[in-house]
This record gives sequence, structure tokens and C-alpha cells, in this order.
Amino acid sequence: MAENEQYKHLNAIANTQDANLSNTLLENFISFYDWGFTDVGAFYNIEIPQSGIYGGDRHKLRAIDDPNYTDGQAWEAYRSNWVWETGVLNSEQPIRISGVFVGGTFRATGNVEQPYHINYPDGRVVFDTAISTSTEVKLEYAHKWVNVIPAEGVPWFRQIQQGSFRSDNGTFTQFGSGDWAQLGQTRVQLPTIAVEIDPTKSLQGYQLGGGQLINSDVVFYVITETHWECSNLMDQIAYQNDRNIWLFDTNKIAISGVYPFNYRGELNEHALPSGLYPQLVDDAPNAGDPSYNFRYRKCFISDTRAQSITEVSPELYMGTVRCSTQVKAI
Repeated sequence: MAENEQYKHLNAIANTQDANLSNTLLENFISFYDWGFTDVGAFYNIEIPQSGIYGGDRHKLRAIDDPNYTDGQAWEAYRSNWVWETGVLNSEQPIRISGVFVGGTFRATGNVEQPYHINYPDGRVVFDTAISTSTEVKLEYAHKWVNVIPAEGVPWFRQIQQGSFRSDNGTFTQFGSGDWAQLGQTRVQLPTIAVEIDPTKSLQGYQLGGGQLINSDVVFYVITETHWECSNLMDQIAYQNDRNIWLFDTNKIAISGVYPFNYRGELNEHALPSGLYPQLVDDAPNAGDPSYNFRYRKCFISDTRAQSITEVSPELYMGTVRCSTQVKAI
């Protein structure tokens, strides 16, 4: 842009519908921590058979009473947020879903006789055609221990689900999804880290001759069922102080279509094959193909501080961790 033209236009805005820094930080910090916890083994492998501590069978799925589906069409596990990533740092690798047992018969993924899809975020198997709700449906899978989600009013506008690790069916016998009154998409299973980007920002000069640094705060709401879990997760967030992480460009990713899930929560055929975050910030993924280079800018994390833990109600604890971030503007 010619020098005499730059004074006529908004600065650093190419398209008002593009995600700017606040939304980019939110997506990145959720992906960074979601992958980070999975990478070090914060997941459970559910094999056949596997019983819960209090009874029940963790490998068996329950029919969902959901108005969006015909009875017997959608089935869910006791925990949602199933692992799809591969190549984690932990020595034990998460189970990759290869198929589902329907009434004792194994149906591999992509089965044409009884087609279905796997909804990883909600922890569901959804059949194209409903089956009898008395059918035994089971599978081997892995689910994540920590849920990392955008705050967006949590826990005030969604229902906190306590006791979600209990798979004994008599504990929460209510109407709704599986054994719970709320549908899976409106439940928050614990432990959860809800991430919020503080809209307050400050800018400072970067160097002589131009450039600016944008300072923003990121807030983590840690919600757990025990004081120990809350304190432990808060410490682990605090350990990320005084370091740089790479951000990925959410706009380029949206255009390229490499996000892991499609609208049904099943794996996207164009998704990157391993852990989402590491590949999105890789400087030269896919043998240096520039169309698959999503690295954005470097983000420095500093001034991390944790607040006291509050016992919101019996067996429900919430702590807050806040950190400052610094990103170079265009």
C-alpha cells in the first residue's frame, strides 16, 4: 500500500470476519493444554471387559434418550471426550477405536452392513438406523481425564456433572441422556479447565522504527471434585510460566479444513493424522508444503498467578489461575 494511501484505511484488518488475537489466543490455549495433558498420559484406556470402581461396565454403551435421534440410534459411554490423537509422549498409547461390538458381533469402522459414525467429543456411537435398546453395545476406546473447554459462562450456563467416573447405572438414574438428566452436549464432566481471554489489552512499542507488542491476560478456571485435583492442576498450569509457545493461524486452518472433526463430531478425512497442536505449529509439516504451514506468531507467557481455591459446594472446588501473554502485532 502506497504511503499516502495507508492513512485512509483501518490498520491490521484484512477482513472483519477473520479471527483476531483474542479468539486466536482462546483456540490456541485450549489446543495447547488439551494436547499437552493427553501427551503426558492424562487419559484412560477402556478395554473389554473393564468394570468401574463402584461397579458397572465402562466398556458398555447406553442408549441415549435424545430428541435429535430415534430411540436406539445413539449410544454413549460413561465419559465423553474420546482420544483421537496418536504419537503421545507417554509410554502407554491411547487405544484407537477400530470398531464396535453390536450384540456380540464386531462391526469395524466403515462397516457397510450396519453403518455408524463415532462422535469423539460427545463420546458416542451413532447408527444410521436404530437398533433395539436392549442390544448390548460395547467397544474399546480411550477417554481424556481433563476437559479443556472455553469458559463461556461455565459453570453457570451448563450443568456440572459430578461423579462422572462412576459407571454403575443405579447412581444417576434419571431421564435424559444415558443415566443423566442433561444431554451430553450440555454436561461438563470434571475435572475441567475452562479458558477465558480477558478482553482488556495494552500495547507497547516493540522496537525503534515500528512495531507493537499486545499484552493480554488468559484466565483458567479449574473445576474439580477434590481439593487435591484442583491444587495439582493449578500447579501444572503455573509451571508454564516464563516460556514461549507458538500460536497457529486459526483463519488459515478454517480455510484449509484440517480441523479434526466434522459437524457430526467424527474424524474429518482431511484432518492432520496425529496430535493437532504440534502439527499446527510445526514450521514445515507435510514435507515443507507451504499450504500446510499454519504457524502464526510466538506468544510469551509470564506473570502467572494463582488465587485461592473455593469449595463451591460439597465435592466441588474451583480455583483460578491467570497469566499474562505478549504477542507481536503486525
